[in-house]
Amino acid sequence: MPASRTRRNSPVVARGFAAIAGHERAISILRAHRRAGRLAHAYCLTGEEAIGKTAVARALAEELLLGEGQPSRLAVHPDFWEDDRPEAISIDEIRFHPERGAPTHDQSLQQFLSLKPFVAPLRVGLLANAERMTEQAQNCVLKTLEEPPPNTVLVLTTAYPDHLLPTCLSRCQLISLSPVGRPAMAEFIKARQPNEAEAEALVGLAHGRPGWAARALTDRDWVARMDRWAEQLAALAFEDVDGVLTFAARFGQGPQAEMRLVAGDALRGFTAFLRDAMLLQAGVLSPMPSDRKAALEAWSARVPPDHIRVSLAAAQRTQLLIDQNVNPRLAMEVMLLDLRVRRPQ
Repeated sequence: MPASRTRRNSPVVARGFAAIAGHERAISILRAHRRAGRLAHAYCLTGEEAIGKTAVARALAEELLLGEGQPSRLAVHPDFWEDDRPEAISIDEIRFHPERGAPTHDQSLQQFLSLKPFVAPLRVGLLANAERMTEQAQNCVLKTLEEPPPNTVLVLTTAYPDHLLPTCLSRCQLISLSPVGRPAMAEFIKARQPNEAEAEALVGLAHGRPGWAARALTDRDWVARMDRWAEQLAALAFEDVDGVLTFAARFGQGPQAEMRLVAGDALRGFTAFLRDAMLLQAGVLSPMPSDRKAALEAWSARVPPDHIRVSLAAAQRTQLLIDQNVNPRLAMEVMLLDLRVRRPQ
């Protein structure tokens, strides 16, 4: 007789808001809007990088689009459009020109939103990290925000709302996301990392950012790369001018589009280090690996009291310039030269 087969129940995959760690306030607002039948035609989710803005936006799309009689995933849903690339967003990805199409998408955002829903009650567009848009592209989006097509929801996310046109922001329902509490972060990470010590270390480094934790759990090389960038850029505070210029030259050794991504990684690693240094200076640094804390203490002891704050503002400003297609090498040169600690004469 053939061996009997035992049926194994497939694990239930959480979708929609059930898959989100924390962010109860933002989710309650979106749920209330949906229940009342008063969804905004456009939302803008704000909050620091990697806090989970795009995850909440995708969860909203899943709540609105997935279900009985619908495709099982957003990736194959004809009524969902998304741009979550790290590259700058040009006007051609936004404006309506069906005869030409968009460089990266099958349809531009405006063309997608202009069509009637295919299988769902509405169409959902997601423009993540919207500060990547050029000013031309933002003005093009503004036209859609001023005269939204029926049965559409457009969701923007940004860590830098001041980098978007005020007219764009004023036509969106703004929802701010705050860092997730430590208990929720611990539950989120420990459900994915069985090693207790490593899980605790990640909780300390994540600072309430589920997006950061999710990437760190799946890409340990990325975490190591962020740490190396932080170490190298922090050390340049004590380097001479020639050393800084030599280091900055690496951000010009390739096509500018690629160098923008490299510089972005460097700035994210450096920004994370500076934020931790600022928290250490304020006496509110969360528990974290001892080697990271020792590096922060040693570096902070060598810089003037206001150096950390100035450096953090400069790093964020430089990221904006690079997002706006300023030459990465020149932008990094200016920042790193300005942040040198002047030696006494």
